[in-house]
Amino acid sequence: MSEGDTGTSAATSDRLLVPIDGSEQAMAALPYAAALATPGTTITLVGVLPDNAEVIGVGGELAASGEPAPGEGAYVARDELEQVAAGLRHTGHTVETVVMAGDPAANILEAADGIGATMIVMTTHGRGAFGRLLHGSVADTVARDALVPVMVVRSNVPAKGAVGITRLVVPVDGSPLSEESLPVASSISSRLGTPIYLIRVVNPIDLLPPAIGMAEAVPAQVYSETEAEIEKDAHDYLDREAKKLRDQGLTVTTRVLTGTPATSIMEASVLGDVVVIASRERTGALRWLMGSVAEQLVREDQCPVILVPASDEAKSG
Repeated sequence: MSEGDTGTSAATSDRLLVPIDGSEQAMAALPYAAALATPGTTITLVGVLPDNAEVIGVGGELAASGEPAPGEGAYVARDELEQVAAGLRHTGHTVETVVMAGDPAANILEAADGIGATMIVMTTHGRGAFGRLLHGSVADTVARDALVPVMVVRSNVPAKGAVGITRLVVPVDGSPLSEESLPVASSISSRLGTPIYLIRVVNPIDLLPPAIGMAEAVPAQVYSETEAEIEKDAHDYLDREAKKLRDQGLTVTTRVLTGTPATSIMEASVLGDVVVIASRERTGALRWLMGSVAEQLVREDQCPVILVPASDEAKSG
């Protein structure tokens, strides 16, 4: 993928964008960006200032007219970002910094487009020295509107030092939309050598009649046979998808889970896992790319979640 390509089909991590506001919570995204970075990856740290602050461009050069007051505004933001960047550079990473003024979510998205970011890595909460807030609504907006995958790290479970991504948990449900996550997971797996844990959740509630109180109308034998058939279909589907991934030289294990989707995925995830899931578009007045399962994972799962935006083809499908 070229640096200017913001599509999601290949989704390598040649350019990782990490929003930083100087807080410890926001810094929780840095170890995961470092873990995703491979030789040739550029990490761009982005700070967002109030509208009246000066804007510092990539590499620390002033990108707007006028001088900010010494020790304040853009200079403070630039200095803090450069300190963080220096730490990453010391460990061998290529790092750029950019400070922008205005709405945090809008500027994060603008910066991602401007640098040709292939993934955004951010936390859900954080209030830092720049006086801006990286909070849930900002992460929601970025995840909703970004054209590239967004890794969301919960800031209340900050990583202590370096982290390892030991497994990619990839939930699929058989739909073309859910399979949008597979190219992203396979790209990460190929670069990092990380195994893929491909799962599908069978929800027993789906076997019951739609009318409340009609569960007794389903004979136990019929229910059991239907459940067994659905589980077999799920296993067969996972086997087919796993074979495609293994043919690419990737390590893949599969599992069919029983229960509600979000809860089952969280129970199947362990420390070191990263969940890679295709985000869904809700219907109605509020159109979110984050569907109910993906949203619940972001809110509650202890593992970072990579949200993969749906392509137009998958949405129409």
